[in-house]
Amino acid sequence: MIKLIYLDEEQGWHSTVHEALADKFDLDIPESLPHNIEDIWPLVKESQIVIADYRLNGDGILPYTGDDAAKVIHKHNKHLPIFIITSFEDNAIQECTETQIIRGKEMFTSPALLNKLCLMIKAAVNRYNSKKESNEACLKAMLEKIKAGKNLSLSEETERFNAELYLSELDLDSSLQANLMT
Repeated sequence: MIKLIYLDEEQGWHSTVHEALADKFDLDIPESLPHNIEDIWPLVKESQIVIADYRLNGDGILPYTGDDAAKVIHKHNKHLPIFIITSFEDNAIQECTETQIIRGKEMFTSPALLNKLCLMIKAAVNRYNSKKESNEACLKAMLEKIKAGKNLSLSEETERFNAELYLSELDLDSSLQANLMT
C-alpha cells in the first residue's frame, strides 16, 4: 500500500481527507506541523508521496506555505512526488514554483475527482519507483561489467553517471543503493 502523508494546518480537512483516503492508502495525517520548516523532512521522509495544502500559513501559526515545504523536502529527495491540494488553486498555480501538480480541495469531496486523484497518486508513485528501479538496475549492470574487467563505452559511462546522479538525488538509505555505488 502506498504510504501517503497529508500536510494541512486545518483540523477540519484532516477528517475529510481521512474519510476520502484512509481505505486507499497508508495515510499519515500529523495533528500539527512543525513551526520550523526544516523539521518537515523528518516528518515526511518515510512517505512515498506528499499531499500538502498550499496555505499552511493561512491561520498565521506557521510561517511557510505548502510550496515552501516542498522546497525543503526536495532538498532531501529531489524526486519525491508532492501534490498541492488547496482551496486557493488559482493563487497556488500563480505562486508555486516547486510543485507541478496543483488541484482544488474538491478532489477530496467529489467521488469522480477523488477517483482521478487516486489514479494520479498511484501513477506518480509508480513513476517514482520505476525510475528508481531502472537506475538501480542500470548502475548494477555497469558495475558488474567493471568487476568483470570490461571497459565501459562512453555512452555507458554517461548512463552510469546519470544513474548515480539520480540515485544520489533520492537521498535514500537503502543498502542496495549503498552497495551499488561502492
